[in-house]
Parts: sequence; structure tokens; C-alpha cells
Amino acid sequence: MASAADRNQGPILKVLQQYIDPAQSNFQVLEVASGSGQHVTYFAKAFPKVVWQPTEVDRQCLNRNPAWGLRDVSLLQQLAQASGLFLEKMIDMPANNKCLIFRKQ
Repeated sequence: MASAADRNQGPILKVLQQYIDPAQSNFQVLEVASGSGQHVTYFAKAFPKVVWQPTEVDRQCLNRNPAWGLRDVSLLQQLAQASGLFLEKMIDMPANNKCLIFRKQ
């Protein structure tokens, strides 16, 4: 269990509640840089009809220092745009990181 994940899971859940209707089915969420998968496990309880897709990003960076995480948001935006997604909102989180909301165009 990662302490940063513990500190962030409540605030991230509040953000997700603004975007996801728990009764809606066929809704998909991609979590980038999921790490241990702790967040997806926590959020799946709140949104049981959502399909969660955890991913890992920038393994080379994380291999050097697991606390670093993803720092280059511009690269992530380029990859998202190539997949038809746009960055809707960037929200500061308590553990010195960000929650990025991407949507399909």
C-alpha cells in the first residue's frame, strides 16, 4: 500500500464523482501510471459498472525512483490526442501530483 495513493484516493474519488454517473454502464476509465493498482481497486467499489483499465507509464523513470511518477504531461497529451482524446482539466492532488481528465473528442 502506497501512502501517496492513500492520501489521494478520497480526493480523486470526489473528482470522479463529478464526471461519472455510478448507474451508467458501458463507461470506461483509463488510469495512467497506476502503479500498484490501489486506486483502481478503491474506485471500482464506488463505480461497479465502470470498466477500469490500469496502465503503467515511463517504466525507465520509475525504475530509477518509484516516487517520481509521470512528469512530462505534454508527452501524455500528444499520445492522448493521437487516440482522439483531449485534456479537459488538470486538478492538483494532496500528494504533490495531479489528476488529469481526458475526454474523447
